[in-house]
Amino acid sequence: MTALSEAEIVERVRRYAEEQRLPPPAPVEAADELEAAAGYPIPPLLRRLYCEVANGGFGTDGIVSLTDSGRWFSDQESLLSIYGEWSAPDERLDLYPNHVLPLMTHGCAIWWHIDLSTPDGRMWGWDPHACCERHRLFPERFTLAEWLTDWLHGHRTFPRPPDMPDCPDC
Repeated sequence: MTALSEAEIVERVRRYAEEQRLPPPAPVEAADELEAAAGYPIPPLLRRLYCEVANGGFGTDGIVSLTDSGRWFSDQESLLSIYGEWSAPDERLDLYPNHVLPLMTHGCAIWWHIDLSTPDGRMWGWDPHACCERHRLFPERFTLAEWLTDWLHGHRTFPRPPDMPDCPDC
């Protein structure tokens, strides 16, 4: 697979957004608000896509909007609302870092997440059906740019939980 540059990804997602009539870009202030709440910057490519191209809807099954755009691409209205839920004190969520946020769902509670603590936007998977509670969220082997490139080349990648042979609960 041929790697795409950030500029190529932005341009191809822009064409997709126009064809699919995705919501207009999110306000820069919304990106600032999420960054302030999370304490981490949104990876530059994702910030550009949200603030310059479309407020969600791009990617395999449609990345959730940064703000409520009137079109929901999951059962959540926005990444800002997801962050509010994900970062709220909750005993069962204490296993998961607050800088790794749900980004897109495949349905059946399977999600792609993005790591805000990495400048390139390391992707993480979430599959509650595959592993025990401690291992439902797992780092993937690629970045946001690589994941989007894969989608732009026509592939539909699903999160792949790692084998956890040493975990008695998996």
